[in-house]
Amino acid sequence: MTGEKIKLEYISWKQLHIALINLAKTMISEGYRPDIIYAVIKGGLIPARILSDLLEVDQIGFIGVKFYKGIGTREAKPELTLPPTHPVRNKNVLVVDDVVDSGRTLQLVLEELNRYGARNIKSLVIYVKPWSPIYPDYYYKETRNWVVFPWEIIETSRETSINPEDLGEDKTIFQSILRSLIGKS
Repeated sequence: MTGEKIKLEYISWKQLHIALINLAKTMISEGYRPDIIYAVIKGGLIPARILSDLLEVDQIGFIGVKFYKGIGTREAKPELTLPPTHPVRNKNVLVVDDVVDSGRTLQLVLEELNRYGARNIKSLVIYVKPWSPIYPDYYYKETRNWVVFPWEIIETSRETSINPEDLGEDKTIFQSILRSLIGKS
């Protein structure tokens, strides 16, 4: 994506819940039942928590990977910043993240959890980029755009001009957040 103007795509809380409900329904209809959900920090935290409720999975583990420096800018390679926090040996594990772009973060996480002895690992993201060499087992939508999730509005606004009109149903709350926290409207 170097040299291209990055187009932003916003997802509202409502859209997020619709996506996760649909993904949960698909998993249930296929008969996959995770013993533990693993959230990739940071993007997978909130989706993992919502899925734990929808799928009635009590255990949530965490694994940290740092790869992006900013919008469209990556490090040379993904770095494991937090090893798996909960045992996975002989367990069905669902890995949850927000986006798969290059696939390198997902690949690192899958390798790490395999190394710890997970029995059956499935992956789920909300968005996947069409150029990714690795596709998750479950995803809601393909997009070429940089996706802005409702939990990263301040983070994104520091690097780009956010047009509140593009925020749809979340416009009012985000305008209030931007105005009160960082003086933007």
